[in-house]
Amino acid sequence: MSSTININPAATQVAGGTFNTTSVGLIQGTAYPDPATRYALAGGVLLASETLPMWGGVAIFEQVPGAAGGVSSTMGPPVGRSTTVTGGSKPITAFSVFDQAYGMVNTPESPVQLAASGGQVMYYRLGSKARIAVKADPNLVSLRGGLVNASVSWDFVNQQLIPYSAPSFSAGSYNSGTGNVTLTTAAPHGLQPGDQIIVSAVTGTGADLALANGQFTLLAGTTGSTLVYSVGTGHTISSITGATLSTGAALPVEVLDIQADNCMTVSFDSVTGYATWNRSGAAAVILI
Repeated sequence: MSSTININPAATQVAGGTFNTTSVGLIQGTAYPDPATRYALAGGVLLASETLPMWGGVAIFEQVPGAAGGVSSTMGPPVGRSTTVTGGSKPITAFSVFDQAYGMVNTPESPVQLAASGGQVMYYRLGSKARIAVKADPNLVSLRGGLVNASVSWDFVNQQLIPYSAPSFSAGSYNSGTGNVTLTTAAPHGLQPGDQIIVSAVTGTGADLALANGQFTLLAGTTGSTLVYSVGTGHTISSITGATLSTGAALPVEVLDIQADNCMTVSFDSVTGYATWNRSGAAAVILI
């Protein structure tokens, strides 16, 4: 199923937040104008296999063009949403932007510019030294006053920058019937099903305890202070008494600024297919 853009051409409305008292903030998916990086802006074509439209500020992967029935090199490489920082079939190679995205579409119901499958996507590659505003977890304000190269991670479900370290471990268990490991953190973690987590230094009892270590995709049931992932059924893990948690591989970027509110970030409704601006969101400026 390819991604599409829904539209009601008869609807009109006033842009929300037009008369805000302050305009100090960031806009997700926009790059800072910089003569040193302006020619690094690249364009590609959204893959037909993508089920969601594309907007600015999304971590993407690229493919070599020219496959049979695919996109030719004259249109730029096929691109889609990444699922990992490194490794796997869809690692991050770039971040999409709204800059010069003249082929994207916005509508009265969906004021955020969107590209459907087959549409053009503009982006800056990692290593281009572009400065891009992306959606961020408000908790990243803890980085203020720290080093710009502090470790951060990427939330592939919500397409936002998140802290690298998850809350400390509190308790854990393994269900051999379902194959699921359930960990409880000492504080709410802010993660959702589909996010990545790295579990290391697991302590406890059982011949197969080491299987609880590794990088995992969080499953349904992950919420609040609970993390759920699978290691397979039928293993011998009697107890889990400790672990070190992180939110996936560190993203190779530098964080130049954090704005905890008053930023324009994208909110996508998967039911209606509309994308709107949240004008009180949190955003960060990253050097890629």
